[in-house]
Amino acid sequence: MARGRHASEAGRPSEERTRHIFSTIASEYDRFNKYSSMGLDRLWRRTTVRLARLRRSSEVLDLAAGTGDLTLALAEQGRPARVLSTDLVPEMLEVAKTKVAVYEGPTTIEFDVVDAQALPMPDESFDVVTVGFGVRNMPDRSANFSEVFRVLRPGGRYVVLEFSRPLFPPFRVLYHFYLRTVIPLLGEKLTGDRASFEYLNESILSFPGQVALAGELHKAGFSEVTWRNLTFGIVAVHVAVK
Repeated sequence: MARGRHASEAGRPSEERTRHIFSTIASEYDRFNKYSSMGLDRLWRRTTVRLARLRRSSEVLDLAAGTGDLTLALAEQGRPARVLSTDLVPEMLEVAKTKVAVYEGPTTIEFDVVDAQALPMPDESFDVVTVGFGVRNMPDRSANFSEVFRVLRPGGRYVVLEFSRPLFPPFRVLYHFYLRTVIPLLGEKLTGDRASFEYLNESILSFPGQVALAGELHKAGFSEVTWRNLTFGIVAVHVAVK
């Protein structure tokens, strides 16, 4: 039990911690994702876009957009009318803006520095809200879920791509070993900041599993919540319908 309490505390998010970590590693974040996921992150984003069920008229809010990979996937694959790409950390969005500058498709892409727990948008202003690997870094998930519910139009979808719980116990043990040993070493090599990646690992281990996260979304008022496990449950895409 002591180890569990330690992991929970070590992986507990705060706005100060999130700003510090992601402003520090912004320039190397994409390289880290590529190597740490062995390229699977592209597959995970493609599935996320598919589950968003975008139309050409859709207006999309991408939360915790970071360096813009999911924002670009939404625009390139889903081709909605508009994507508003937001993040708490300006340094991450600056990387995203550079990547989006070469985009030439029909989707309008805009950027804003936004706290996902206190959205400045009016009620019922988006058809779809997405977040990729950002919910676990929010100190108050319930505030985020309530805010997303508020800004979604009736029938709108909140699509949450996040690390989750591998279902097969032996694989789960191997995965947790990878998180605790390989990931901090890789992060340190790429950025020189081992401590930040140790925190990110603990945040994954402390995050609710598939069923528990679905329960939190239901509690926020969503009428239907489903999820799809990817890569043996390393990640899951939850879809919550207003």
